[in-house]
Amino acid sequence: MALSTATFSINVGLAAAAVMIGVTTIQMRAEEKPSVEPSPLAVVDVFTPDWETGYDVERSFVGRLEPARSTDLAFELSGTVRDIRVDEGDLVQEGDVIAVLDTRTLEADRRRQVANRQAAESDRELASLTLNRRQLLKDNGHVSAQVLDEARLSLSRLDATIAQIDAAIDNIDINLDKAVLKAPFSGRVGERLLDDGATASPATPVLRLLESSRPTVRIGLSPEVVDGLDRSHSYDIQISGQTFKAGLAALRPDLQTRTRTIETLFELDTPEATPAFGRLAELSIVERVETEGAWIPVSALKEGPRGLWTVLTVAEDVDSAAPSPTYVVVREAVEVLHAEEGRAFVRGTLTSDSLIIRDGVHRVVVGQAVDLAKAGG
Repeated sequence: MALSTATFSINVGLAAAAVMIGVTTIQMRAEEKPSVEPSPLAVVDVFTPDWETGYDVERSFVGRLEPARSTDLAFELSGTVRDIRVDEGDLVQEGDVIAVLDTRTLEADRRRQVANRQAAESDRELASLTLNRRQLLKDNGHVSAQVLDEARLSLSRLDATIAQIDAAIDNIDINLDKAVLKAPFSGRVGERLLDDGATASPATPVLRLLESSRPTVRIGLSPEVVDGLDRSHSYDIQISGQTFKAGLAALRPDLQTRTRTIETLFELDTPEATPAFGRLAELSIVERVETEGAWIPVSALKEGPRGLWTVLTVAEDVDSAAPSPTYVVVREAVEVLHAEEGRAFVRGTLTSDSLIIRDGVHRVVVGQAVDLAKAGG
């Protein structure tokens, strides 16, 4: 009985000791604080804006390449086309014979008039001799004044007859000249409308001639753009992937009511390398917009509320007790005036000392502490 009591007392003591050790261990673990390592600050790349007084805008306008002169050539006379000496695409020079009519009837008529003139000249010679003889007879009193007057007037009628024949010959020569179609200017043959053997009537086109020495681009421009054109300036025009230099040739004096544009003509400087007429041509004009602002990369822009744009900048945290400067993210509102090729010209609440986050604006938020990768431009 005494042994059982002693054993029980020992077990109770051991249990009490185990409880005390467990409680002490729990208290010690509860008093321990975990060691938390601070996370590194986000590193941002920043730059300062370079303020400018304006920006250049390149604007493009589309027109069409055309010849400076284009005319449908036709005969003034009716007749059969004897020979067309050019084909479509041929290059001709001013004065070259392009086509001729059958002139055999005119040539025969001219020969007849020449023969008539020769006969009239023979009659005139006889009339002149007769007049001289009768003048002698009149002086000797052998003929009357009536006979002398008849001889003189006969000679005058023959002079008039010869003049009429000369006029008829001149008219035939004019028609023979009109039966030959010549190029009024140098250029290329466009469309050929008649062939050999066809019957041509007055004003019926035979072929179309396009002047190739002065290729022209016709473009409709707004009055504001026209006011800024300079005749001494050379402009770039793209045609079929090629860039040509062109000068301002002429301006239409009227405003097109449907398009509200003024038709402007530009003459290319290199006509020998010009593509085919009718192709589209694109004119590029650089306009200067005078306004203060700065160029920033598009990656620095962030869409703000109500369709506005913002940029994120960093400012020094003046409330920080850290020994080295610390920075926080700040939002600035901007207005995008122009954008091109990955950059935008903006103005807003920025200053020349603003440190703008260049990219990665989606990785930081306003008020977040950040570290700088580099400062300045």
